[in-house]
Amino acid sequence: MRAARERAGVLAGELQALLGDRPSTVWTAGGAVRVSVRMRGPHGTDLAMSVLAILARADRYGHRKGLGREQLWLEIGGVPTEAHEW
Repeated sequence: MRAARERAGVLAGELQALLGDRPSTVWTAGGAVRVSVRMRGPHGTDLAMSVLAILARADRYGHRKGLGREQLWLEIGGVPTEAHEW
């Protein structure tokens, strides 16, 4: 669990440096560390490639889009969670 927390912390720091927003970090019911961060503004190709390079180092990752909000998430360790657990 400590290794998962440390790994998630590194990736969260990289996302914050790249996107400018502080990510939230929580433990899931499946025992994973989930990092999520809100996306703002226009998204160019260079930014997208940099974000994908960070996400690719996670065990799982994805994107959620709602009314007026866009959010990236990644998970380290644990087991995948169902969408309703958000």
